[in-house]
Amino acid sequence: KTVHGWGRSSAEGGPRAVSITVRRGSEVEDAFSQLGAGSRVPGSQLKGPMMVSFVNQQGLAEAGVDQGGLLKEFLTEVVRSGVDPQFGLFESTSEGLLYSRPAAVKLEQGLELLELIGRMIGKALYDGVLIDVAFAPFFTNKILGQYSYLEDLPNLDPTLYKSLIDLKRYEGDAKDLCLDFTVCDEFFGQVVTRELRPGGAQIDVDDSNKMMYIHMVADWRLNGCMKRVANAFVGGLSEVLNPAWLCMFNPREVNMLLSGGDADIDIDDLAAHVRYSGGFHENSRAIKNLWSVLKEFTKEEKMSFLKFVTSCSRPPLLGFKHLNPAFTIHKVVCEASVFALFGGHDVDRLPTASTCYNMLKLPTYKRSSTLREKLKYAIVSGSGFELS
Repeated sequence: KTVHGWGRSSAEGGPRAVSITVRRGSEVEDAFSQLGAGSRVPGSQLKGPMMVSFVNQQGLAEAGVDQGGLLKEFLTEVVRSGVDPQFGLFESTSEGLLYSRPAAVKLEQGLELLELIGRMIGKALYDGVLIDVAFAPFFTNKILGQYSYLEDLPNLDPTLYKSLIDLKRYEGDAKDLCLDFTVCDEFFGQVVTRELRPGGAQIDVDDSNKMMYIHMVADWRLNGCMKRVANAFVGGLSEVLNPAWLCMFNPREVNMLLSGGDADIDIDDLAAHVRYSGGFHENSRAIKNLWSVLKEFTKEEKMSFLKFVTSCSRPPLLGFKHLNPAFTIHKVVCEASVFALFGGHDVDRLPTASTCYNMLKLPTYKRSSTLREKLKYAIVSGSGFELS
């Protein structure tokens, strides 16, 4: 299964480059104004290179040249903010899996914002940029052009699913339950009653039609009520990435394409595809100690380390060779006495990270015990978001 190399670059006759300027803290708003459906940038042009410039909170342009890291940060921030349930466009299941919120149709420009998030997800998939999000299977079915059925309902609403199964198995007269062919939807505190079929409010559920009722309720919850919001999202994604290219994958594999594989992190594979800067090389003492410490980490600790450096807790599906930008370890020179090798005072400074560049900034610790202690503390305390 091919994951990268979806299309051509501008140098090969593909779409021309897009340049955008983004204010810190206003990533979604600026993305919407410059890349949304109302902008002059067609979704197909997002297949080409994108040059991102950030403006700080003082209104000053941040120094630096985008070599892939700023684009990664931009996509990560827009998607993370856009799919946050507090933003109103998405909801999450009890397992933390995301799906578009049906009530988003009532938000001002809600459908247009969902289309933007679809474009950003499409761009991330197209460029092989990992985003730490996971969609619910019934929502991923919408991307794949597939229908969702009653057996998918437990992922969305296990209580409703249990009630429908109890109705199916009910041995009494279903008419005694006083049900009809309507459902109630809530939009920001307002309850709206909808008929599942013409005249449904006057049609009682009885033993002869209860199976029809069960499947119509499941169909509405999984397909009907989220049709407009799902279509907006998929429409944006489709402008950048042909959904037909994803049809070879199942919903779980689509999530893996988006946010990485779920296998244990292979430290040897990481070491084989890492870049060094600032004076580090593969035989540096601190580097050897780092690999030794990481191999002792539990799976959860390795995932926390990877999230600390890259903002995504899972590795690329085909290995670190395909991490974009490449994992980099930068040397931070710190003075320490030679006696630190034998138990003396070692470097105090914590490791930091530039997640937009997938860069770990590692002080020159003398002892592996110090490196282990400082690295674990940095991961837990979240000291790592620091732009080079």
